[in-house]
Amino acid sequence: MRYLTWFLIGYSLGSIPTAYIFVKVFNGIDIRKAGSGNVGALNAYEVSGSVLVGLSVLLIDIMKGYFAFKFSENLSDGDAVACLIAGASAVLGHNFSIWINFYGGRGLATSLGVFLALNPILIFIWCLLWFIAFLKFKLIHAGNILATVSTPIAILPFLKFLNSFSFTKIEDVKFLAFILVISLLIFIKHLKPLFQLMHLTKEGSYLKNKKLE
Repeated sequence: MRYLTWFLIGYSLGSIPTAYIFVKVFNGIDIRKAGSGNVGALNAYEVSGSVLVGLSVLLIDIMKGYFAFKFSENLSDGDAVACLIAGASAVLGHNFSIWINFYGGRGLATSLGVFLALNPILIFIWCLLWFIAFLKFKLIHAGNILATVSTPIAILPFLKFLNSFSFTKIEDVKFLAFILVISLLIFIKHLKPLFQLMHLTKEGSYLKNKKLE
């Protein structure tokens, strides 16, 4: 029952649709029907045309994950499982917000907040993998997808060492399982961009072959 409480606390914080609220208040636009339709900081910036709006959304989305983790840590006397449940459910809430018919963002900023509270080295690893992927493909979504999928694999050989730097002490297996859950939540919300990238790649290859005929 207590873990259900932490799930609900984390989900409630994460489900606050920051981008939807900011763009609706300042621009009178439903962000779900503009730009990419994603309820996140990047689309908030692109739709509103305001750096301030984009940065505000980004900061609040990060704080949602950070405080969900920290609240559970402080109120549960450092129960690691409670912290992980609250952190993961915050990302779930951000991705599928009950307040806007389960629309949401892609979970990156809220996950950043969770990792900031748990182990900031994870952020460095993800960003490094993203940068490598971006240099290769020159596409933001490709970087997001590949970094998300690669992070659990990349940390596997150094799992015990990496976990030793976590602010909240947790078993290595649970630490890895948590990262896998967060990665899955991010990956699920990148399926649509992934299929779009695959379609464009296939279409580009087709057009290239037609030119060669």
